[in-house]
Amino acid sequence: MKKYYDKILFLLGLAVVGIGFGIFSYKGGVPQPVSMPDVKLTGNAFEPIPPPKIPEPKVIWDAPANQREDFDEPGWVYSIFTPPIIYWKDGEGWIVSGPGGDITQLPFGVHLLEAKKDLYRIQLSGVSGKSEADPKDEINFNDEETNIPFHLAVGEESPRHQVKVTNLTIDRVEKSHGLVAMVAKVTILDERSGQTVELTQGEPYSPTNNEYYNLEVGDPYPPSDWHVTAVGDKKDLPGGGSFVVTDLDFDKPAVTVQKHTISKTGKELISKPRVLTLEDQPAAPTQPVQPTPSAKPGKGSTPASSTTSAKSSDK
Repeated sequence: MKKYYDKILFLLGLAVVGIGFGIFSYKGGVPQPVSMPDVKLTGNAFEPIPPPKIPEPKVIWDAPANQREDFDEPGWVYSIFTPPIIYWKDGEGWIVSGPGGDITQLPFGVHLLEAKKDLYRIQLSGVSGKSEADPKDEINFNDEETNIPFHLAVGEESPRHQVKVTNLTIDRVEKSHGLVAMVAKVTILDERSGQTVELTQGEPYSPTNNEYYNLEVGDPYPPSDWHVTAVGDKKDLPGGGSFVVTDLDFDKPAVTVQKHTISKTGKELISKPRVLTLEDQPAAPTQPVQPTPSAKPGKGSTPASSTTSAKSSDK
């Protein structure tokens, strides 16, 4: 009986499970998928948000100063860095200098050797005669071109020396301590140039605008001489460019020069004016040769023929 009881309970349980499953299925116990309603967005998909405005600081930089002026070129400014300088120097080869050491400034390339003023070719040596002007007085001259002394009187001329005496005056000039000196002034006609020249005793005469200057071009350029006589004189440089004279001053003496160079891009660079002066070399005109008192030549004669007559044809 017990064995049948277990089976009956099993069958009842199975029946309950079957009935429950059937009821669940009948009532739609299996969930069905549910459709989602359509969603539509209104307005822009997104709204751009501008970045915040941060005020920009205004920084005012000072203009960079000229750090150096190699070659005397104005306005060389290196605002980021100073590149090294590389150049060739005869006898030493390539020279490299730059930041972190002594920077050797390249030479300007020209310097003044001397300044001179030529004496006029005829100089007055003195007058042999009375204390007052007399047309017969012998007037002593010296020819600076030939270094030959000669003498003439008023109205006489010397074809050899191409000069004629037209006037003679003797002035009384008061010196220091009350002393009085007799100073002769002679007017001559230069038959070579046609000009009238006045010579004063004791004052070597040089014509105006007769100055000249000797300069020398050198390192970093090949050496050469430069003879300057006027503003505007130019000396061409190898590789392009030139030196140009902008001012002359014989009293100092001084020569002002500008250097014109050509850059790699073909642009002309003009340096600041450079004043060239002598170093402890005072300029002085050459003194005329004074005739010796004992050798009184005849008119127009050389010292060796001092015994010739006053009317010698070699005036």
